[in-house]
Amino acid sequence: MNEIGHGHHHESHAVHRPYWKRAHHDWRFWVAVVFILVAISIYVMSDDLALVPRSQPKQSHSSSVGR
Repeated sequence: MNEIGHGHHHESHAVHRPYWKRAHHDWRFWVAVVFILVAISIYVMSDDLALVPRSQPKQSHSSSVGR
Protein backbone atom coordinates (compact mmCIF):
# COMPACT_ATOMS: atom_id res chain seq x y z
CA MET A 1 0.00 0.00 0.00
CA ASN A 2 2.87 2.32 0.74
CA GLU A 3 4.39 1.59 -2.72
CA ILE A 4 1.18 2.54 -4.50
CA GLY A 5 0.97 5.84 -2.63
CA HIS A 6 4.60 6.56 -3.41
CA GLY A 7 4.11 5.88 -7.14
CA HIS A 8 1.08 8.14 -7.23
CA HIS A 9 3.04 10.92 -5.56
CA HIS A 10 5.76 10.61 -8.22
CA GLU A 11 3.22 10.88 -11.07
CA SER A 12 1.55 13.94 -9.58
CA HIS A 13 4.96 15.59 -9.15
CA ALA A 14 5.70 15.13 -12.88
CA VAL A 15 2.38 16.74 -13.83
CA HIS A 16 3.07 19.86 -11.76
CA ARG A 17 6.44 20.60 -13.37
CA PRO A 18 6.33 23.63 -15.67
CA TYR A 19 6.15 22.88 -19.40
CA TRP A 20 9.42 24.67 -20.20
CA LYS A 21 11.28 22.23 -17.92
CA ARG A 22 9.92 19.15 -19.72
CA ALA A 23 9.53 20.62 -23.23
CA HIS A 24 12.62 18.91 -24.64
CA HIS A 25 10.84 15.56 -24.21
CA ASP A 26 7.98 16.67 -26.49
CA TRP A 27 8.19 15.87 -30.23
CA ARG A 28 6.50 19.18 -31.10
CA PHE A 29 9.40 21.07 -29.50
CA TRP A 30 11.95 19.30 -31.71
CA VAL A 31 9.84 19.82 -34.85
CA ALA A 32 9.72 23.54 -34.05
CA VAL A 33 13.50 23.63 -33.48
CA VAL A 34 14.11 21.97 -36.87
CA PHE A 35 11.78 24.43 -38.64
CA ILE A 36 13.49 27.39 -36.97
CA LEU A 37 16.96 26.14 -37.92
CA VAL A 38 15.85 25.55 -41.52
CA ALA A 39 14.35 29.05 -41.68
CA ILE A 40 17.54 30.61 -40.30
CA SER A 41 19.65 28.65 -42.79
CA ILE A 42 17.48 29.74 -45.73
CA TYR A 43 17.64 33.35 -44.56
CA VAL A 44 21.41 33.37 -44.21
CA MET A 45 22.15 31.46 -47.44
CA SER A 46 19.74 33.52 -49.55
CA ASP A 47 21.38 36.88 -48.72
CA ASP A 48 18.57 38.11 -46.47
CA LEU A 49 15.80 36.56 -48.62
CA ALA A 50 16.79 38.56 -51.69
CA LEU A 51 15.42 36.97 -54.86
CA VAL A 52 18.27 38.40 -56.95
CA PRO A 53 21.74 38.27 -55.37
CA ARG A 54 23.46 41.63 -54.93
CA SER A 55 26.41 41.81 -57.28
CA GLN A 56 27.20 45.48 -56.73
CA PRO A 57 26.79 47.57 -53.60
CA LYS A 58 24.06 50.21 -53.66
CA GLN A 59 25.21 53.55 -55.02
CA SER A 60 24.85 56.55 -52.79
CA HIS A 61 22.66 59.42 -53.97
CA SER A 62 24.96 61.94 -52.28
CA SER A 63 26.61 62.88 -55.62
CA SER A 64 23.29 63.98 -57.14
CA VAL A 65 22.15 65.96 -54.07
CA GLY A 66 24.32 69.01 -54.90
CA ARG A 67 23.02 69.28 -58.46
